Amino acid sequence: MLRPDLLQPCELREAICALSRPGAVALAGGTDLIPAMRRGEIAPRALVSLTQLPHVTSIRATRSGVTIGACVKVADLLTNETIAQHLPLLAEVARDFGSPQIRAMATVGGNLCSAVPSADLPLPLLVLEARIQVTGPSGTRKIPIAGFFLGVGKTALRRGEFATAISAPRPPVRFGASWGKLTGRKAMDVAIAAAAASIVVKADGMTCRQARVGLGAVGPTPMRAPRAEAVLEGTALNRRLIGEAAQLAAMECQPISDLRASAEYRREMIAVLVRRALTEACRRAGARL
Repeated sequence: MLRPDLLQPCELREAICALSRPGAVALAGGTDLIPAMRRGEIAPRALVSLTQLPHVTSIRATRSGVTIGACVKVADLLTNETIAQHLPLLAEVARDFGSPQIRAMATVGGNLCSAVPSADLPLPLLVLEARIQVTGPSGTRKIPIAGFFLGVGKTALRRGEFATAISAPRPPVRFGASWGKLTGRKAMDVAIAAAAASIVVKADGMTCRQARVGLGAVGPTPMRAPRAEAVLEGTALNRRLIGEAAQLAAMECQPISDLRASAEYRREMIAVLVRRALTEACRRAGARL
């Protein structure tokens, strides 16, 4: 295997120019890219490290929410006070992310841009309605996470573009979010099925103002479940309704059968995971079920 050039630009313009080279590939944590290179699945002519660019390793609170640099390590989500205060669901997900060694290397942007259907971080960002900021030859744009994934290993990134930050709005009052995943082993295993949910409750403590449900490992991309969300919004929350939403989510997903689980099993487990996530999200939002 030929050793690729390693480029380490310090400015956005340099990175855009470097990634315009034939065979150039963006490098962040490398936890997906390097193993793929070793397996011979990809043979880049140049690796463009993004870690020296401005702000890509910082987490900042803004007036409207939180901005997370694309090269922030997953391990940093566990210890950052801004994340703990405003987006605690991200810290919960990070706690179950791989091993300590992988968390210390893997980046938030890398986990998103790999576009693996079973990836952990897309789910909380889906129910938090985050957006990913990308930069390229045509400038900078922000893409809703829900529209970022186009297929297995495919994203909305255009040629020469790369992720620089992820922004999530600050959750409103009476907001709750939760998640869960099913794995074959207790640790260091990709999800067989996963789900996240967020709920915003009106001042009466019963009526759902907004619901978001995210599903993972049960389709070609991480996905929202709009039918499940719609049945909850504007109604008085109760356990029967949550069960109905969970069943709708199971009907909306598109699982496959493989060596790890059948499509039928995945669909059944989605109903269980969504029900649990919604129930806990309601509790955290202060809803009286």
